[in-house]
Amino acid sequence: MMRFLKTLLLITFGSFQVTIGQLQLSEESSISLLTCSPGPELHAAFGHSAIRVKDHYQGIDVVFNYGTFDFEAPNFYLKFLKGELDYFLSTSSFIQFANYYQYYGRGVIEQKLNLNSIQKQELLDALNEALLPKNRFYRYEFLENNCATKIPEIISSATGLEITYTDQINEKTTYRKLINEYLDQHSWNRFGITLILGSAVDRLIMNTQTLFLPDYLYKKMGSARLGEELLIENEKNLVVRYFKSKNNSFFTSPHFVAILFLIFSFFRIWPKASSPILDKLEHLLFGVLSITGIFLVFMMFGTEHLATKNNFNTLWINPLAILGVVCNKRLIWLGLAISALFTVIIQLTGAQEIGTTSILLAIGLGILYIRRAELTRR
Repeated sequence: MMRFLKTLLLITFGSFQVTIGQLQLSEESSISLLTCSPGPELHAAFGHSAIRVKDHYQGIDVVFNYGTFDFEAPNFYLKFLKGELDYFLSTSSFIQFANYYQYYGRGVIEQKLNLNSIQKQELLDALNEALLPKNRFYRYEFLENNCATKIPEIISSATGLEITYTDQINEKTTYRKLINEYLDQHSWNRFGITLILGSAVDRLIMNTQTLFLPDYLYKKMGSARLGEELLIENEKNLVVRYFKSKNNSFFTSPHFVAILFLIFSFFRIWPKASSPILDKLEHLLFGVLSITGIFLVFMMFGTEHLATKNNFNTLWINPLAILGVVCNKRLIWLGLAISALFTVIIQLTGAQEIGTTSILLAIGLGILYIRRAELTRR
């Protein structure tokens, strides 16, 4: 299935390159913003944005897509992990584009841009210029430089006019809150993303910083102005959405697992709960925590991702957890316990949104570490 998906994506957005050159648009031409609804896979959970250029007199109906990347690029996964992956602008026919989203049950809304003939030509010329091999690649950054943020950027630069947004979306919001809106049906993915993202995504953001999400770009463009004129002329649904997210069972969620782990931790305090098998399982757990902690440290210091910096989750997912097993010293266990339990203070002070699930796990770990510290005194 994954191989099929990669092939389909490459055919749809990469391999098939529509070339329209320095075409002179007719008076009847139109340029519009396409907003695609979220899909079932994690990579599609946030939706997508693209630009459509249509001119029946010239026989073109083309989609310009900034969300293209090459699966076959050297060291693809390592570059993606390190935030060094370059995305690029590509084109495809609108029919091909629409068929892809219809196949996956994802809706497509079109907002026709209110541009005069000169502005439409300027925007098309700018898009063609951006398609040149020397210009088409850009360094992708999920929060600040993606398929959605590139669109108002090129509209403004091509026309020489500033886009102003009158729709004031909740000003007291953060990147994390916006991201979590799209992960309610992806509980384990949400948990993993919460662990990786650092405190940088918990600061309050400006209204225009919400544009990294296609849905928010769509909402804000609806009332935006280009210079003195309204930017959007009209909108319509092109592809009806029929995909619906499935509700997750609480009993398979990370939150339920965290509750069970906390119960297990309290159970281990009971003297009769001592068991060589459980001890070995704890050793395995501490080893996994160390490996995961090393990964989080790498994401903080070894990558270009702004969103993974200053991550306080390393207090409970501690890279040094394995030292407790290796050295079995009381001070080490107590240090690990204090570190894990300190995440509760981080949560309460608002320094970072740790999350209820992680707090339960951190408390459970703190209990296990304290128990280990007490055992070393006997």
